[in-house]
Amino acid sequence: MKKLLNKFILLHLLCFVFQSCNDSSIEPEEQFVQIYFKYDFRNELNTFDNTYQKDLILDGVIIVPFWLTAEEQNKIIKKANDVNFFSMPDTFNYSSDDSIAIVIDPNPGEQVLRIKFNGKDKTTIWIFYISQNDPQLNALIELRKNIISITESKPEYKRLPPANGGNL
Repeated sequence: MKKLLNKFILLHLLCFVFQSCNDSSIEPEEQFVQIYFKYDFRNELNTFDNTYQKDLILDGVIIVPFWLTAEEQNKIIKKANDVNFFSMPDTFNYSSDDSIAIVIDPNPGEQVLRIKFNGKDKTTIWIFYISQNDPQLNALIELRKNIISITESKPEYKRLPPANGGNL
């Protein structure tokens, strides 16, 4: 009888442990800097919806819950302010200084960065390849690299499966 009681107690303890491990009580931090960032082909950081979409190329995309910490948001908004993101043009268009046109194949299409912070809401769109002689564009590319670095250094990103194949 004592053995049966011990097994019963052990079973209930195990159920309790498994249930508490399964509990997704981790809540996203407040996203006081909201970002929609579509980059490369189909990668998207969307803190408006607390999601990240990774382009797995041949395997489609994977969308996971994703958010930034307060520290990460502060780093991004500092960089955005340093490069005057909120004063940038809405669109950067390709213009050639000579008769040579640059074609990117495969073309990743429009790249979009939207940042909403403290009543400011700015969206900038650009395509690859555009002139590298534009200081504002260079600043935008610097901000882009900063956001990608923060995003891809997070454990949540590192747990995602690798892309399968390449864009041809």
